[in-house]
Amino acid sequence: MSPLPTGRAVRRWTRRRTNLRSRAGLGEVLSDVYIAAMIVAMYTAMVLSVTASLGAGLAEAPAVGGGFVLAPGWLAVLAGVAVLAGVVALAARIGPVALAPPEARWWLTLPTDRCTLLRPVAVRWPALATVPGGAVAAGVVLVLEPGTRAGETVAAVVLGAALAAAGVVIAGLSQASLRWHRRVRIGADVAVAAVPVLGIVLAAAAPAAPALPTTVLPAAVVAVLLASLLAVVLDRGLGRLHGTSLRERGAVAGEALGAVLSLDTRALGRALTEATQRAARPRSSDLRWLGRVPRRWAPHVALVAADAMLLARSRRHLVQLLAAGCLPALALTVPQPVPVVTVVLLVVGAYVAALATADGARRAHVAPVLDALLPLGQRQVRRLRLVAPTAVLVVWSLGVFAVVGWRSGEVGGWLALGALTAPVWAAAAVRAAYRPLPDFSGPLVHTPMGAIPPGMGTVFRKGPDVVALGTLPLVIAVVLGTVTPVLLGVQAALTAVSLVIVARPESPAPRAGSTRSRRAGDGPAGSQPASSSASASSS
Repeated sequence: MSPLPTGRAVRRWTRRRTNLRSRAGLGEVLSDVYIAAMIVAMYTAMVLSVTASLGAGLAEAPAVGGGFVLAPGWLAVLAGVAVLAGVVALAARIGPVALAPPEARWWLTLPTDRCTLLRPVAVRWPALATVPGGAVAAGVVLVLEPGTRAGETVAAVVLGAALAAAGVVIAGLSQASLRWHRRVRIGADVAVAAVPVLGIVLAAAAPAAPALPTTVLPAAVVAVLLASLLAVVLDRGLGRLHGTSLRERGAVAGEALGAVLSLDTRALGRALTEATQRAARPRSSDLRWLGRVPRRWAPHVALVAADAMLLARSRRHLVQLLAAGCLPALALTVPQPVPVVTVVLLVVGAYVAALATADGARRAHVAPVLDALLPLGQRQVRRLRLVAPTAVLVVWSLGVFAVVGWRSGEVGGWLALGALTAPVWAAAAVRAAYRPLPDFSGPLVHTPMGAIPPGMGTVFRKGPDVVALGTLPLVIAVVLGTVTPVLLGVQAALTAVSLVIVARPESPAPRAGSTRSRRAGDGPAGSQPASSSASASSS
């Protein structure tokens, strides 16, 4: 009787068979590796260059005094913590130990040793995590102490890489228990969301500027030993991982990879959020108050109430609103706020908050079930989808712009500007939710990053283009440090233009071979063009 094959033999046999059927030659593989290495090196050099110049500028900044002020060096530390926690959260969602559906269907049924079968899969994510971990550690060192010696910088890079790898390995160890794996994933998400809040707490405490500790080298050694010990424990426990966990993580990774290759950010968000959430018992509300609404307005109120209830029941989006509100406040807590940094954090925070309020529109674009049931046209639905996000963002903007006005000494003008800008964020989020999918049916444009369909920029600019148009007065006000009546008037006009643009559905682009198309806004709200219907059914 022949002995059973080992996991290594199974992987070798699979790799040989795959290579026999592969059409890619050695030159294509080396070209892909070269391009990937160049991309990583380019972005790493950009990050290090920016952090080095920022550290040189902070070295000449005045010392932090008392009051609600945050030393600029803490921003680099907080950014590093956010990156490390984000790496762990991403790894916990799509692994870190996972098998693709074909591999799970065949390999997991074989009577072979799972430790040798899963070892290369278990090494993949911890090895990848060392790249962002080391890069962010080098950036933090260059910000805190630009003149640090090369030995200390290398030790800090090793420390960051080891911490990132250890965090990913811990996520892999938790896969032995579905409950603990979910807790690790939630803990990493909470750590990312808590970083802006922690920055506000530090600003209230007003601690001294952080400095690079003298024990970087011993800490790096301890981190490497800890990561190695955890890796050994994970390697010995690979046989105890549930096949269900390997299949689920592999399915999520495959869905996320498909979304990345198809350049669909909405599908990527669904893969990393909804596919990893625990199934919750459905809750319903009788909505008795809706019966007192006049019948003519009942469909309108029902759609707005659905969006509001969806946001109220989503804890993740509520936390996203809170964390996004803390981002602009962080830019204003430094001793000398930089207008460019303030504008970037304000725009990014507002757009992230707006995306949290437009989940109803995103779901309706994929499966317009509610829109089709209600006697409403597409234009009416698009306008009603703006109501709940606008109301929430008005409250959000009043809180954020109150902090801006407190720092500038002119609260009233900034509150008015924030209230006028809130509909722009809502319009951008709704416009992004309804943007069409990329059309891969035509000839593709070949680039070093891969083949992309023509008109990709047109697809991805839907949403950010409204932000670029509708926030010009806001950017000017932040740069000038004051709000004038002229800026308020221009902002009101641009807000109205943004709402008009988003409230009017766009006509679907005619496909090749089509002889007629229906005007946007005609027919029921649930009707979609062929491309959107196909994407909804596939999702």
